[in-house]
Amino acid sequence: MLAACGSANPTPSGAPRVAIVLGGRANDAGFNEIGADAVLKLQREHVIDAQVRESVTNPADAEPILRQYAAEGYDLVIGWGVGFSDAVFRVGAQFPKTRFIASGGVDVLARATANVETWTYDAEQLGYLLGFIAGATKLSPVAVVDGEQQPFVEAQWFGFDQGLHAANPDAKALKPVYTGSFDDPQKAEQATAAQIAAGAKLIATEPEASSPGVASAARNAGVATVGMAPNSSDAARAVNVGRVDTDMTQILRDWVDRLRKGTFGGRGTTSTITNHSIVPADITKVAAAPDLPADLTQRVDALAKDLASGKVTIVPWKPGQ
Repeated sequence: MLAACGSANPTPSGAPRVAIVLGGRANDAGFNEIGADAVLKLQREHVIDAQVRESVTNPADAEPILRQYAAEGYDLVIGWGVGFSDAVFRVGAQFPKTRFIASGGVDVLARATANVETWTYDAEQLGYLLGFIAGATKLSPVAVVDGEQQPFVEAQWFGFDQGLHAANPDAKALKPVYTGSFDDPQKAEQATAAQIAAGAKLIATEPEASSPGVASAARNAGVATVGMAPNSSDAARAVNVGRVDTDMTQILRDWVDRLRKGTFGGRGTTSTITNHSIVPADITKVAAAPDLPADLTQRVDALAKDLASGKVTIVPWKPGQ
């Protein structure tokens, strides 16, 4: 268990107790870090009294851990992992006075109950914004290397293709390659080398445990990347032009506020560009992408406004596309 950091000014005794169960490491520079960061930030602000349980890689192991936190009297228990949602709903039914968050794909939104709220992110919007950043580099062809070929992943890269061509209509997109693992850098490196051999000048990926393999192959070939966290490796710092971050801080703050007011439950929340929980991050000009525009942040701000107004629309992904 990773306990939230202490402080010279301890969290007030009346603060809600929040536990988050992660499907990976809290510092994985990816999905798990997104959840852990929001919880630990509110802990540092003395808004909540938090515990972080990391590296619960098997969904079957999550249920007894969730049950333990509920039995110990935690006010809010968050299941933050692919495949945790069923366990959250089962434990939620057993502990109706405890509040829970279940994360998952878009289908999880309709499953909210009186004591279980749900969360997802707009995969197409996240992908669109990443594609918009990729298109701004004017590099082509553009390749995708990712882990498991899951529906939410396919939806993201479907949005990516739209954003890529919105920023660079002439860009050529190679067919995405899936290695079958979010955690295997060697497979990612091999897949990236194959995409580069096919002509790719920019590799798009996600901030996963496998992304150092993408960065290594790209640096060896003098090719740029987009999508990974720069702190994932020295190679990533050398080649990555930016990524898209999911900022959960305000959403977690809203959950805690509703918890305090007694209005928590029966609701689903989606992270989007327009509610500013899907945001660009670590935009950097690298040698392999010399034409990255200096005003990219302003362009993204304009994109958010155009999405909110309906001036820009994103075609939703459907299975088989």
